[in-house]
Amino acid sequence: MAIKKDPQLLTDDFLLDLYQTSREDNYVLKALAENIELNYLPDKYFQEFHKHIVDRYRKTGSFPAFSSLLQTFKSNNGVRALVEDISNANKLNTKEALLQLEDYIRQVRFQKAFSEAGDAYNKDGSKLAVNKMMDFADWSSRFSLAPPDFVDVIEQFGERFRSNKNKFNDTNKMRPVTRFYIDELDRRNNGRNLRGQLTCFLAPTGVGKSHIARWVGKCACQVDGLNVLHIQLEGSEEEAFNAYAASIINCSTFSYETGNIDEGKVKSMEEELKAVTGKLCIKSYPKFDAHITTSDIRRCIMSFNDRYDTKLDVVIVDSIDLLDDVAVKSNPRKEERIKRINVANDLKDLATDENVWVVGTYQSTIESKEWFDDESKLLTAYNTAEAKGLSRPLTHLISLNQSSREAKEHTMRIHVAKSRFFATGDAFRIATDYEHEAFYDRVRTMNINKVN
Repeated sequence: MAIKKDPQLLTDDFLLDLYQTSREDNYVLKALAENIELNYLPDKYFQEFHKHIVDRYRKTGSFPAFSSLLQTFKSNNGVRALVEDISNANKLNTKEALLQLEDYIRQVRFQKAFSEAGDAYNKDGSKLAVNKMMDFADWSSRFSLAPPDFVDVIEQFGERFRSNKNKFNDTNKMRPVTRFYIDELDRRNNGRNLRGQLTCFLAPTGVGKSHIARWVGKCACQVDGLNVLHIQLEGSEEEAFNAYAASIINCSTFSYETGNIDEGKVKSMEEELKAVTGKLCIKSYPKFDAHITTSDIRRCIMSFNDRYDTKLDVVIVDSIDLLDDVAVKSNPRKEERIKRINVANDLKDLATDENVWVVGTYQSTIESKEWFDDESKLLTAYNTAEAKGLSRPLTHLISLNQSSREAKEHTMRIHVAKSRFFATGDAFRIATDYEHEAFYDRVRTMNINKVN
Protein backbone atom coordinates (compact mmCIF):
# COMPACT_ATOMS: atom_id res chain seq x y z
CA MET A 1 0.00 0.00 0.00
CA ALA A 2 1.42 3.39 -1.00
CA ILE A 3 1.25 5.87 1.89
CA LYS A 4 1.70 9.61 1.51
CA LYS A 5 4.78 10.95 3.21
CA ASP A 6 4.80 14.23 5.13
CA PRO A 7 8.40 15.16 5.92
CA GLN A 8 7.29 17.34 8.83
CA LEU A 9 5.83 14.38 10.74
CA LEU A 10 7.16 11.07 11.89
CA THR A 11 6.83 8.38 9.24
CA ASP A 12 3.60 6.50 8.66
CA ASP A 13 5.66 3.35 9.25
CA PHE A 14 5.71 4.37 12.91
CA LEU A 15 1.90 4.47 12.96
CA LEU A 16 1.80 0.95 11.51
CA ASP A 17 4.18 -0.22 14.25
CA LEU A 18 2.13 1.61 16.87
CA TYR A 19 -1.14 -0.09 15.91
CA GLN A 20 0.62 -3.46 15.75
CA THR A 21 2.02 -2.88 19.26
CA SER A 22 -1.39 -1.88 20.63
CA ARG A 23 -2.77 -5.32 19.71
CA GLU A 24 -1.14 -6.84 22.79
CA ASP A 25 -0.17 -3.82 24.87
CA ASN A 26 -3.27 -2.30 26.44
CA TYR A 27 -1.27 0.53 27.99
CA VAL A 28 -0.27 1.65 24.48
CA LEU A 29 -3.79 1.01 23.16
CA LYS A 30 -5.26 3.24 25.86
CA ALA A 31 -2.74 6.03 25.13
CA LEU A 32 -3.47 5.78 21.42
CA ALA A 33 -7.27 5.83 21.90
CA GLU A 34 -7.23 8.74 24.33
CA ASN A 35 -4.65 10.98 22.65
CA ILE A 36 -4.85 10.56 18.88
CA GLU A 37 -7.45 12.77 17.22
CA LEU A 38 -8.63 11.99 13.71
CA ASN A 39 -7.10 15.17 12.29
CA TYR A 40 -3.67 14.03 13.51
CA LEU A 41 -3.72 11.14 11.02
CA PRO A 42 -2.29 11.23 7.48
CA ASP A 43 -5.35 10.25 5.41
CA LYS A 44 -8.94 9.06 5.44
CA TYR A 45 -7.94 5.38 5.58
CA PHE A 46 -6.01 5.85 8.79
CA GLN A 47 -8.91 7.90 10.15
CA GLU A 48 -11.56 5.26 9.38
CA PHE A 49 -9.37 2.54 10.83
CA HIS A 50 -8.58 4.55 13.96
CA LYS A 51 -12.25 5.40 14.59
CA HIS A 52 -13.14 1.69 14.47
CA ILE A 53 -10.27 0.79 16.84
CA VAL A 54 -11.29 3.45 19.35
CA ASP A 55 -14.97 2.42 19.23
CA ARG A 56 -13.96 -1.20 19.83
CA TYR A 57 -11.64 -0.21 22.69
CA ARG A 58 -14.37 1.79 24.43
CA LYS A 59 -16.80 -1.12 24.17
CA THR A 60 -14.54 -4.06 24.97
CA GLY A 61 -11.21 -2.65 26.21
CA SER A 62 -9.35 -4.65 23.56
CA PHE A 63 -8.00 -4.57 20.00
CA PRO A 64 -10.05 -6.50 17.39
CA ALA A 65 -8.64 -9.58 15.63
CA PHE A 66 -7.14 -8.98 12.19
CA SER A 67 -9.59 -11.46 10.63
CA SER A 68 -12.45 -9.37 12.08
CA LEU A 69 -10.91 -6.16 10.73
CA LEU A 70 -10.52 -7.62 7.25
CA GLN A 71 -14.17 -8.68 7.32
CA THR A 72 -15.31 -5.29 8.60
CA PHE A 73 -13.50 -3.43 5.83
CA LYS A 74 -13.92 -6.03 3.08
CA SER A 75 -15.51 -3.47 0.73
CA ASN A 76 -12.99 -0.71 1.54
CA ASN A 77 -9.81 -1.58 -0.30
CA GLY A 78 -7.85 1.33 1.16
CA VAL A 79 -8.48 0.42 4.81
CA ARG A 80 -8.13 -3.29 4.05
CA ALA A 81 -4.68 -2.65 2.57
CA LEU A 82 -3.81 -0.61 5.66
CA VAL A 83 -4.88 -3.51 7.92
CA GLU A 84 -2.61 -5.85 5.93
CA ASP A 85 0.29 -3.39 6.32
CA ILE A 86 -0.29 -3.26 10.08
CA SER A 87 -0.38 -7.07 10.32
CA ASN A 88 3.20 -7.13 8.94
CA ALA A 89 4.50 -4.21 11.02
CA ASN A 90 6.98 -4.48 13.87
CA LYS A 91 6.17 -4.56 17.58
CA LEU A 92 7.69 -1.89 19.81
CA ASN A 93 8.35 -2.07 23.52
CA THR A 94 6.02 0.00 25.69
CA LYS A 95 8.46 2.79 26.49
CA GLU A 96 9.61 3.20 22.88
CA ALA A 97 6.02 3.26 21.59
CA LEU A 98 4.86 5.85 24.13
CA LEU A 99 7.84 8.17 23.67
CA GLN A 100 7.43 8.13 19.89
CA LEU A 101 3.68 8.63 20.20
CA GLU A 102 4.29 11.58 22.52
CA ASP A 103 6.73 13.09 20.02
CA TYR A 104 4.28 12.50 17.16
CA ILE A 105 1.41 14.25 18.99
CA ARG A 106 3.65 17.13 20.08
CA GLN A 107 4.77 17.72 16.48
CA VAL A 108 1.20 17.66 15.18
CA ARG A 109 0.04 20.04 17.91
CA PHE A 110 2.99 22.34 17.21
CA GLN A 111 2.11 22.55 13.53
CA LYS A 112 -1.49 23.34 14.42
CA ALA A 113 -0.46 26.05 16.94
CA PHE A 114 2.05 27.53 14.49
CA SER A 115 -0.60 27.71 11.77
CA GLU A 116 -3.15 29.27 14.12
CA ALA A 117 -0.55 31.79 15.38
CA GLY A 118 0.18 32.81 11.80
CA ASP A 119 -3.51 33.33 11.08
CA ALA A 120 -3.93 35.28 14.32
CA TYR A 121 -0.93 37.49 13.50
CA ASN A 122 -2.34 38.34 10.07
CA LYS A 123 -5.69 39.25 11.62
CA ASP A 124 -4.97 40.87 15.00
CA GLY A 125 -1.26 41.37 15.28
CA SER A 126 1.40 39.77 17.44
CA LYS A 127 -0.33 39.66 20.84
CA LEU A 128 -2.86 36.92 19.99
CA ALA A 129 -0.23 35.05 18.00
CA VAL A 130 2.12 35.04 20.98
CA ASN A 131 -0.71 33.81 23.22
CA LYS A 132 -1.32 30.89 20.85
CA MET A 133 2.32 29.84 21.05
CA MET A 134 2.43 30.33 24.83
CA ASP A 135 -0.64 28.09 25.19
CA PHE A 136 1.17 25.44 23.17
CA ALA A 137 4.32 25.79 25.29
CA ASP A 138 2.28 25.43 28.48
CA TRP A 139 0.48 22.35 27.17
CA SER A 140 3.74 20.84 25.90
CA SER A 141 5.47 21.22 29.27
CA ARG A 142 2.68 19.29 30.99
CA PHE A 143 2.02 16.67 28.30
CA SER A 144 3.71 13.30 28.78
CA LEU A 145 2.91 9.71 27.86
CA ALA A 146 6.08 8.30 29.41
CA PRO A 147 5.44 5.36 31.75
CA PRO A 148 5.42 6.55 35.38
CA ASP A 149 8.40 5.91 37.62
CA PHE A 150 6.09 4.05 39.98
CA VAL A 151 3.55 1.41 38.97
CA ASP A 152 0.08 1.96 40.44
CA VAL A 153 -1.41 -1.52 40.95
CA ILE A 154 -4.92 -0.20 41.57
CA GLU A 155 -4.96 2.11 38.54
CA GLN A 156 -3.39 -0.35 36.09
CA PHE A 157 -5.10 -3.50 37.35
CA GLY A 158 -7.53 -3.82 34.42
CA GLU A 159 -5.13 -2.71 31.71
CA ARG A 160 -2.42 -5.13 32.83
CA PHE A 161 -4.96 -7.96 32.98
CA ARG A 162 -6.12 -7.35 29.41
CA SER A 163 -2.54 -7.04 28.15
CA ASN A 164 -1.63 -10.34 29.80
CA LYS A 165 -4.74 -11.99 28.37
CA ASN A 166 -4.00 -10.75 24.84
CA LYS A 167 -0.39 -11.92 24.99
CA PHE A 168 -1.38 -15.33 26.36
CA ASN A 169 -4.10 -15.84 23.75
CA ASP A 170 -1.83 -14.72 20.92
CA THR A 171 0.87 -17.18 22.00
CA ASN A 172 -1.48 -20.08 22.61
CA LYS A 173 -3.27 -19.71 19.28
CA MET A 174 -0.08 -21.04 17.73
CA ARG A 175 0.19 -24.77 17.29
CA PRO A 176 3.16 -26.33 19.10
CA VAL A 177 6.26 -26.90 16.97
CA THR A 178 8.26 -29.52 18.87
CA ARG A 179 8.98 -32.51 16.62
CA PHE A 180 11.63 -33.67 14.14
CA TYR A 181 9.42 -36.67 13.17
CA ILE A 182 12.31 -39.04 13.87
CA ASP A 183 11.70 -40.88 17.15
CA GLU A 184 15.18 -40.66 18.65
CA LEU A 185 15.53 -36.94 17.87
CA ASP A 186 12.07 -36.32 19.33
CA ARG A 187 13.01 -38.25 22.46
CA ARG A 188 16.11 -36.11 22.91
CA ASN A 189 14.27 -32.86 22.23
CA ASN A 190 11.62 -33.88 24.77
CA GLY A 191 8.94 -31.45 23.61
CA ARG A 192 11.08 -28.29 23.58
CA ASN A 193 9.73 -25.47 21.45
CA LEU A 194 11.42 -25.26 18.03
CA ARG A 195 9.98 -21.86 17.10
CA GLY A 196 12.71 -19.29 16.68
CA GLN A 197 15.29 -22.05 16.14
CA LEU A 198 17.54 -22.87 13.16
CA THR A 199 18.20 -26.53 12.37
CA CYS A 200 20.63 -27.68 9.68
CA PHE A 201 20.92 -31.19 8.22
CA LEU A 202 24.41 -31.85 6.85
CA ALA A 203 25.11 -34.62 4.32
CA PRO A 204 27.09 -35.44 1.17
CA THR A 205 25.48 -35.60 -2.25
CA GLY A 206 22.95 -38.39 -2.73
CA VAL A 207 22.48 -39.42 0.90
CA GLY A 208 19.18 -37.69 1.52
CA LYS A 209 19.31 -33.99 2.38
CA SER A 210 16.24 -33.20 0.30
CA HIS A 211 14.47 -36.33 1.55
CA ILE A 212 14.80 -35.32 5.18
CA ALA A 213 13.75 -31.74 4.37
CA ARG A 214 10.59 -32.96 2.67
CA TRP A 215 9.98 -35.49 5.45
CA VAL A 216 9.89 -32.73 8.04
CA GLY A 217 7.70 -30.55 5.81
CA LYS A 218 5.23 -33.31 4.97
CA CYS A 219 4.87 -34.57 8.55
CA ALA A 220 4.62 -31.07 10.03
CA CYS A 221 1.68 -30.29 7.76
CA GLN A 222 -0.06 -33.66 7.40
CA VAL A 223 0.45 -34.94 10.95
CA ASP A 224 0.45 -31.77 13.08
CA GLY A 225 -1.51 -29.36 10.87
CA LEU A 226 1.32 -26.80 10.74
CA ASN A 227 1.77 -24.21 8.01
CA VAL A 228 4.91 -25.05 6.04
CA LEU A 229 6.75 -23.15 3.31
CA HIS A 230 9.38 -25.13 1.40
CA ILE A 231 11.97 -22.95 -0.39
CA GLN A 232 13.49 -25.02 -3.21
CA LEU A 233 16.80 -23.56 -4.39
CA GLU A 234 17.78 -26.37 -6.74
CA GLY A 235 15.35 -28.34 -8.86
CA SER A 236 12.03 -27.29 -10.29
CA GLU A 237 8.73 -26.68 -8.56
CA GLU A 238 7.30 -29.74 -10.34
CA GLU A 239 10.06 -32.01 -9.02
CA ALA A 240 9.48 -30.84 -5.44
CA PHE A 241 5.70 -31.07 -5.80
CA ASN A 242 5.79 -34.61 -7.20
CA ALA A 243 8.16 -35.79 -4.46
CA TYR A 244 5.95 -34.30 -1.73
CA ALA A 245 2.80 -35.77 -3.28
CA ALA A 246 4.40 -39.22 -3.56
CA SER A 247 5.44 -39.02 0.09
CA ILE A 248 1.88 -38.15 1.12
CA ILE A 249 0.36 -41.11 -0.72
CA ASN A 250 3.34 -43.41 0.09
CA CYS A 251 4.44 -44.32 -3.43
CA SER A 252 7.43 -43.68 -5.66
CA THR A 253 7.81 -40.29 -7.31
CA PHE A 254 7.87 -42.06 -10.68
CA SER A 255 4.45 -43.61 -9.99
CA TYR A 256 2.96 -40.23 -9.15
CA GLU A 257 4.60 -38.51 -12.14
CA THR A 258 3.26 -41.11 -14.58
CA GLY A 259 -0.17 -41.43 -12.97
CA ASN A 260 0.48 -45.08 -12.20
CA ILE A 261 -1.56 -45.19 -8.96
CA ASP A 262 -4.93 -46.79 -8.33
CA GLU A 263 -7.62 -44.10 -8.76
CA GLY A 264 -9.48 -45.36 -5.71
CA LYS A 265 -6.38 -44.82 -3.59
CA VAL A 266 -6.02 -41.29 -4.93
CA LYS A 267 -9.67 -40.42 -4.16
CA SER A 268 -9.34 -41.89 -0.68
CA MET A 269 -6.26 -39.73 -0.04
CA GLU A 270 -8.07 -36.66 -1.37
CA GLU A 271 -10.77 -37.20 1.24
CA GLU A 272 -8.17 -37.64 3.99
CA LEU A 273 -6.40 -34.44 2.97
CA LYS A 274 -9.59 -32.42 3.45
CA ALA A 275 -9.07 -32.89 7.20
CA VAL A 276 -5.54 -31.42 7.09
CA THR A 277 -5.66 -27.97 8.67
CA GLY A 278 -2.18 -26.76 7.69
CA LYS A 279 -0.78 -25.44 4.43
CA LEU A 280 2.15 -27.02 2.58
CA CYS A 281 3.47 -24.63 -0.08
CA ILE A 282 6.52 -24.68 -2.35
CA LYS A 283 8.45 -21.70 -3.67
CA SER A 284 10.99 -22.78 -6.25
CA TYR A 285 14.00 -20.92 -7.67
CA PRO A 286 15.17 -23.40 -10.31
CA LYS A 287 17.51 -21.06 -12.22
CA PHE A 288 21.15 -21.91 -11.56
CA ASP A 289 23.19 -19.12 -9.92
CA ALA A 290 20.08 -17.00 -9.37
CA HIS A 291 21.57 -15.18 -6.33
CA ILE A 292 18.60 -15.70 -4.04
CA THR A 293 19.17 -13.86 -0.76
CA THR A 294 17.85 -14.18 2.76
CA SER A 295 15.81 -11.04 2.06
CA ASP A 296 14.01 -12.99 -0.68
CA ILE A 297 13.19 -15.67 1.90
CA ARG A 298 11.78 -13.05 4.26
CA ARG A 299 9.65 -11.62 1.44
CA CYS A 300 8.33 -15.12 0.70
CA ILE A 301 7.24 -15.46 4.32
CA MET A 302 5.45 -12.11 4.26
CA SER A 303 3.79 -13.01 0.96
CA PHE A 304 2.56 -16.33 2.41
CA ASN A 305 1.15 -14.60 5.50
CA ASP A 306 -0.66 -12.05 3.32
CA ARG A 307 -1.96 -14.61 0.83
CA TYR A 308 -3.46 -16.97 3.42
CA ASP A 309 -4.17 -14.46 6.23
CA THR A 310 -2.30 -16.71 8.65
CA LYS A 311 1.21 -17.24 9.99
CA LEU A 312 3.86 -19.74 8.98
CA ASP A 313 5.08 -22.31 11.49
CA VAL A 314 7.93 -24.02 9.59
CA VAL A 315 10.21 -22.71 6.81
CA ILE A 316 12.37 -25.22 4.95
CA VAL A 317 15.37 -24.07 2.90
CA ASP A 318 16.84 -26.65 0.51
CA SER A 319 19.63 -25.80 0.57
CA ILE A 320 21.36 -23.15 2.69
CA ASP A 321 24.65 -23.32 0.76
CA LEU A 322 22.86 -21.97 -2.34
CA LEU A 323 21.65 -18.83 -0.54
CA ASP A 324 23.36 -15.46 -0.62
CA ASP A 325 23.36 -12.93 2.19
CA VAL A 326 21.65 -9.57 1.73
CA ALA A 327 24.89 -7.74 0.84
CA VAL A 328 25.84 -9.98 -2.10
CA LYS A 329 24.55 -7.57 -4.75
CA SER A 330 26.66 -4.73 -3.41
CA ASN A 331 29.72 -6.95 -2.97
CA PRO A 332 29.47 -9.99 -5.29
CA ARG A 333 33.15 -10.91 -4.74
CA LYS A 334 32.80 -11.22 -0.98
CA GLU A 335 34.75 -14.13 0.46
CA GLU A 336 32.63 -17.28 0.34
CA ARG A 337 33.30 -18.11 3.99
CA ILE A 338 31.96 -14.73 5.17
CA LYS A 339 28.94 -15.06 2.90
CA ARG A 340 27.99 -18.46 4.29
CA ILE A 341 28.32 -17.28 7.90
CA ASN A 342 26.20 -14.20 7.16
CA VAL A 343 23.51 -16.40 5.62
CA ALA A 344 23.33 -18.55 8.75
CA ASN A 345 23.12 -15.46 10.96
CA ASP A 346 20.38 -13.99 8.76
CA LEU A 347 18.36 -17.21 8.92
CA LYS A 348 18.61 -17.38 12.71
CA ASP A 349 17.42 -13.76 12.93
CA LEU A 350 14.58 -14.58 10.56
CA ALA A 351 13.53 -17.57 12.69
CA THR A 352 13.43 -15.35 15.77
CA ASP A 353 11.71 -12.38 14.09
CA GLU A 354 9.01 -14.48 12.43
CA ASN A 355 8.68 -16.98 15.31
CA VAL A 356 9.08 -19.95 12.96
CA TRP A 357 11.24 -23.05 12.90
CA VAL A 358 13.74 -22.75 10.04
CA VAL A 359 15.02 -26.10 8.75
CA GLY A 360 17.84 -26.07 6.23
CA THR A 361 20.08 -28.54 4.41
CA TYR A 362 23.79 -28.17 3.70
CA GLN A 363 26.24 -30.15 1.59
CA SER A 364 29.33 -31.45 3.36
CA THR A 365 32.82 -30.69 2.13
CA ILE A 366 33.77 -34.38 2.25
CA GLU A 367 32.59 -36.45 -0.71
CA SER A 368 35.15 -39.27 -0.44
CA LYS A 369 33.50 -42.68 -0.71
CA GLU A 370 36.42 -44.25 1.17
CA TRP A 371 35.97 -41.80 4.08
CA PHE A 372 32.26 -42.60 4.42
CA ASP A 373 32.84 -46.33 4.16
CA ASP A 374 34.69 -46.11 7.47
CA GLU A 375 31.64 -46.29 9.72
CA SER A 376 33.57 -44.96 12.71
CA LYS A 377 33.69 -41.55 11.02
CA LEU A 378 30.89 -38.96 11.40
CA LEU A 379 30.33 -35.57 9.82
CA THR A 380 30.66 -32.63 12.21
CA ALA A 381 30.80 -28.83 12.01
CA TYR A 382 34.35 -29.16 10.67
CA ASN A 383 32.93 -30.77 7.53
CA THR A 384 31.20 -27.58 6.49
CA ALA A 385 33.13 -25.04 4.52
CA GLU A 386 33.07 -22.60 7.42
CA ALA A 387 33.44 -24.90 10.47
CA LYS A 388 32.56 -23.13 13.71
CA GLY A 389 31.65 -19.85 12.01
CA LEU A 390 28.69 -21.43 10.27
CA SER A 391 27.57 -23.58 13.18
CA ARG A 392 27.60 -20.82 15.79
CA PRO A 393 24.08 -19.44 15.00
CA LEU A 394 22.64 -22.94 14.53
CA THR A 395 20.45 -24.43 17.22
CA HIS A 396 21.04 -27.91 15.82
CA LEU A 397 23.57 -29.32 13.36
CA ILE A 398 22.57 -32.89 12.48
CA SER A 399 24.61 -34.99 10.06
CA LEU A 400 23.50 -37.88 7.85
CA ASN A 401 26.21 -40.52 7.50
CA GLN A 402 26.03 -43.48 5.11
CA SER A 403 28.58 -46.06 3.96
CA SER A 404 28.26 -48.11 0.77
CA ARG A 405 27.06 -51.05 2.86
CA GLU A 406 24.39 -48.94 4.58
CA ALA A 407 23.26 -47.52 1.23
CA LYS A 408 22.55 -51.05 0.00
CA GLU A 409 20.66 -51.79 3.22
CA HIS A 410 18.76 -48.46 3.06
CA THR A 411 20.05 -47.42 6.48
CA MET A 412 22.21 -44.59 7.81
CA ARG A 413 23.68 -43.14 11.01
CA ILE A 414 22.35 -39.85 12.32
CA HIS A 415 24.73 -37.79 14.44
CA VAL A 416 23.73 -34.69 16.41
CA ALA A 417 26.91 -32.68 15.97
CA LYS A 418 25.50 -29.69 17.84
CA SER A 419 22.43 -29.06 19.97
CA ARG A 420 21.93 -26.00 22.10
CA PHE A 421 19.20 -27.40 24.33
CA PHE A 422 19.71 -31.17 24.67
CA ALA A 423 22.62 -33.57 24.99
CA THR A 424 23.98 -34.61 21.60
CA GLY A 425 24.42 -38.28 22.57
CA ASP A 426 25.83 -41.05 20.39
CA ALA A 427 25.06 -41.52 16.71
CA PHE A 428 22.04 -43.75 16.06
CA ARG A 429 20.88 -45.82 13.11
CA ILE A 430 17.67 -45.43 11.16
CA ALA A 431 16.14 -47.17 8.16
CA THR A 432 14.92 -45.29 5.10
CA ASP A 433 12.33 -46.03 2.43
CA TYR A 434 13.10 -43.74 -0.48
CA GLU A 435 11.16 -46.02 -2.83
CA HIS A 436 8.01 -44.66 -1.18
CA GLU A 437 9.45 -41.18 -0.56
CA ALA A 438 9.75 -41.80 3.19
CA PHE A 439 12.97 -40.61 4.80
CA TYR A 440 12.23 -42.47 8.02
CA ASP A 441 10.94 -46.05 8.13
CA ARG A 442 9.87 -46.43 11.76
CA VAL A 443 9.13 -50.19 11.71
CA ARG A 444 12.42 -51.19 10.09
CA THR A 445 14.31 -48.77 12.36
CA MET A 446 12.88 -50.45 15.44
CA ASN A 447 13.80 -53.87 14.07
CA ILE A 448 17.42 -53.04 13.15
CA ASN A 449 17.99 -51.46 16.56
CA LYS A 450 16.58 -54.56 18.29
CA VAL A 451 19.09 -56.69 16.40
CA ASN A 452 21.95 -54.37 17.35
